[in-house]
Amino acid sequence: MTGHIPFEVWNDDLSAICGSYLGVPKSGQDTVAGRIKVKSFDTLDVADISGNIDRIVRDRKGIRQDDAEHIFLVMEMEGQLGIDHNDREAVLTPGDFVLLDSTKEGTLKDLDTRRRILSFHLPRQSFLNERGAVPRIGERLTGQSDAARLLRRHLTKVLRPEGRPGRATTLFDLVHHAFSHPDADLSATVVTDSTTRFDLAIDLIDLNLSWDGLNLPWLASRLGLSQRQIQRLFKAQNTSFREVLRSKRYRFVTEQLDRTGSIHGRIADIAFQAGFRDLSNFNRGFQRRMGMTPREYHASAAAGMA
Repeated sequence: MTGHIPFEVWNDDLSAICGSYLGVPKSGQDTVAGRIKVKSFDTLDVADISGNIDRIVRDRKGIRQDDAEHIFLVMEMEGQLGIDHNDREAVLTPGDFVLLDSTKEGTLKDLDTRRRILSFHLPRQSFLNERGAVPRIGERLTGQSDAARLLRRHLTKVLRPEGRPGRATTLFDLVHHAFSHPDADLSATVVTDSTTRFDLAIDLIDLNLSWDGLNLPWLASRLGLSQRQIQRLFKAQNTSFREVLRSKRYRFVTEQLDRTGSIHGRIADIAFQAGFRDLSNFNRGFQRRMGMTPREYHASAAAGMA
């Protein structure tokens, strides 16, 4: 949060980026603890919105005033947000998503001093017409679902200052998948370039690292590819599924050892959390990679922080 600004300035900034959405202040409120900032995602605008106003409203008058039509992908970053849109009501908590349609009335309510959302502006006709079925507008996508976790990872990764630019087409595919088929595989997406497919494969590995069922056949089925196609993706990056998986699991272990004070009785638990099920193989593999046992690694890390 960046201090207080006049409500009228805040409201003008909101309209400048989001069109005819009207901020409604609390009784007697003339300043807002928050701000409206604009980011970019490929060819798309992203509104970074925070503020302690009463609500934001989109009514019939506002709809008629706007020439542009958008689908807004809203990601809750901080606090809780009430949504009343498309005959649905929902409450978003951090990590949750919802889609808003600018051609429909709606209210974002219960805004408080810790409220922050990101709103990705997707051109409505392009998004809907190119992908067939209309996704579930106004329905909360819980942040704990696999679809939301994959979508959130993709967005936060490319919005970091050091992150590489995101691609609007890939975002369209992931959003459509998440809100149309949240429990299905990704075979319905139209991602065609190998780099993006490899990135999605890595994301799925990261999100399911400790799961016993994480294997090559499962990953191939989630991406709608054959096992041979998946193997070619990894080979093009001069690696393999097996090597990526093991490297990420050992990296998880070293990260935990780096930040854990006492490891008495904890090494087996950490290995299990990383997805290792055979402790003997884990210990041998760790020593081959690191040149020392997990206990020796922890002692060395602790000595370096002393």
